[in-house]
Amino acid sequence: MMESEIKKCVKELLVICPRKTFFDQCSWVQKEPQFYKVIKSTVDFLVAGVCESAIKMPQNLVKVGLLYDIVYNQLHTGQWKEVDPAKRELFTILSFLRIIHILLVSKDVQQSLKDGIYLADLGLMLGSSVASTSTSADLLTESASILTANLSQLHAQEPPLKRIKIEECEGTAEGSGISCDVPVLECPSLDYFGKNCYEPQQPALLRKIMNDWPAMDRWHDPNYLLRVAGERTVPVETGSQYSSDDWSQKLMKFGEFLMQSVATDRNLATDPVSYLAQHDLFDQIPALRRDIIVPDYIGCTDTAPRIRAWLGPKGTVSPLHTDPCHNLLCQVFGSKTIILARPEDTDKLYPHDHFILNNTSRVDARQPDYERFPLLREVRFYRLTLRRGEVLYIPPKWWHYVESLSPSFSVSFWFE
Repeated sequence: MMESEIKKCVKELLVICPRKTFFDQCSWVQKEPQFYKVIKSTVDFLVAGVCESAIKMPQNLVKVGLLYDIVYNQLHTGQWKEVDPAKRELFTILSFLRIIHILLVSKDVQQSLKDGIYLADLGLMLGSSVASTSTSADLLTESASILTANLSQLHAQEPPLKRIKIEECEGTAEGSGISCDVPVLECPSLDYFGKNCYEPQQPALLRKIMNDWPAMDRWHDPNYLLRVAGERTVPVETGSQYSSDDWSQKLMKFGEFLMQSVATDRNLATDPVSYLAQHDLFDQIPALRRDIIVPDYIGCTDTAPRIRAWLGPKGTVSPLHTDPCHNLLCQVFGSKTIILARPEDTDKLYPHDHFILNNTSRVDARQPDYERFPLLREVRFYRLTLRRGEVLYIPPKWWHYVESLSPSFSVSFWFE
């Protein structure tokens, strides 16, 4: 039975294998004889009926693995900006071939699926996009979706987990009683939003524009999130905030992060804060992308907004900072304290001198130190609480401080 599941998964992957692209478009395959020979021999062998005989599979896995390691090391040599894009494309191709051969050689179906998902995510991070043959989707993105779907079938009989209780995310968290210092608009028309918010660059709290998002019913269910994303590898921030000395990043499984930091109780005094912040989660996992809808206000000026995910426990902080584009911050569950300040007050907000942090203030917006930063007395701060189903419009260059009052999942749309 397990062997038949592997064959089914491999055949699904071979359907999306762009053999012609491998050899006609990737210049590194054309330039390097050793790469061409190995890839050509392994791809030619991956034809109908290959799953019936795996005699050459261990040998091919070793060959592909050796080339994979060579390119992986090359990608980590020198500066990233100087890496040849064709070499990144080659890494994507080798990642795909390695996934298939691991599936065919491994005796542990579940572990081979998990290993394949990890390789796909690593390829997405380090490689470059290669289109699959069945759709216009990226090859490794679609591969990870196929592997995840097959893995979820193996987990279908496991007992379900309890949902994240929305009422615990919404109610009496400290700070949730803050009054709203910006206009509150209930599903404003496109024309009204354009004339009163976008054009004058005036922040506003928008309500009833997320009601039809599938995410509103699905994302507080850890069973759903684990099924569609549990084995995916994501970058997670640890530490009090990104401008602090204790800040760092690490890669971890989405499911591990979810269960450790969001779906279970944390000791706020001793457990370090972990945050999946401004990650491009929705290109990585199309199933989650289908759970959200781009607000109509964006399409009038930008057809390709940058969509980012923000998921974490109570106590995550984004220090007072500014961004160069428009932002719709959409709250799927949980609540956040947000403090805003006008672009005109930039010089009074004491930005960091270093160019990496010059969009970030040295001021703690929750507890301003007026003795150390006397010009703060001239700044007007705008405070509000962003709750489930609400959207905050943040205009370009407006300063904003964000702190979660509970476990929280937000989606931001950055647009022009």
